[in-house]
Amino acid sequence: MHQSRKEQGIERSGRRLLQPDRREALIFSELEEDIEAASEWAVGGVAPRRGENGSW
Repeated sequence: MHQSRKEQGIERSGRRLLQPDRREALIFSELEEDIEAASEWAVGGVAPRRGENGSW
């Protein structure tokens, strides 16, 4: 079954709009990983965990 020109145009427009969003999501994902790694490195390893009673 063939698509009409209008349907093809709408599909192409949708793909063009989604591409920047996917790139942005990947960039934010990578930045989040970098930020987590930097925070762990800044405190000298794995972040300290709280004890059972909420104290360090």
